[in-house]
Amino acid sequence: MSECSRITIEDIDTRMPTGECPNCTLNVAFNHVSRRDVWPALKDRPFTPGRSGMDFNSAGSSPDPLPKDDVFRVVEHILSCQSCKKTAVVHQHWGPDLPAGEDHEAIAAAFREKASKPRFLVLVHPRRSAQTLDPAAPQEVRDLFSEGTRCQEAGALRAAAAMYRAAVEELCKERGATGRNLKDKIADLAHKGVPAEVVRDLDEARTLGNWSLHDGLAFSYAEVDDVASLIQEAVFIVYVQPEQRAALRTVRQQRRDQARNGS
Repeated sequence: MSECSRITIEDIDTRMPTGECPNCTLNVAFNHVSRRDVWPALKDRPFTPGRSGMDFNSAGSSPDPLPKDDVFRVVEHILSCQSCKKTAVVHQHWGPDLPAGEDHEAIAAAFREKASKPRFLVLVHPRRSAQTLDPAAPQEVRDLFSEGTRCQEAGALRAAAAMYRAAVEELCKERGATGRNLKDKIADLAHKGVPAEVVRDLDEARTLGNWSLHDGLAFSYAEVDDVASLIQEAVFIVYVQPEQRAALRTVRQQRRDQARNGS
């Protein structure tokens, strides 16, 4: 799970929590559509009439005590934005609520009582994508890059680095670069009209992928995200800018032709 999926919703265990809507990005109030445990077992947690949001149990006056909840559990919340009316699915992760310090008896008692508390919220839907490539890039490069962003968003950072490396290799192939290995192919891009700073950026993406795959090095989300940004910028320089310049040249030529024809 990546940091990109983290979300903050104030008072999510109430009927009308507040926060930034992941659909319209406005700070809004949500209507709480439903709430249930989804792990380690399915369990409905409806809001009961006349009780607070944190009172999950709806057993009423049943004489039988309810079983204690699992310390580790995931509660699914479905929220409806009062502004855009779209829904969002949020998972609330619970974990041990242990006392601070080294009071071993208090810690043991907390474990016995299965004391737990919300730890963090994860946005499940709509999914957030870390980066995208401009449509001017070749489809094969975009597909590999998109797979890398999905790995990155899922927290599989080594896999993301490998997919970004594969996207760079596909870019080299599309540009006709040659060499004994990917390092040589990236260097050969300089002979294909690719600026030197772009060659350096692409080589950095290759290096990150190599370190992740062959040396087993772990990188932070920000480091992998930075490499994704380097590829994004490289694609802009290699594919988008030439396309833009070609479009402007066409417009200028059309103006000259119109001027010659007296139109």
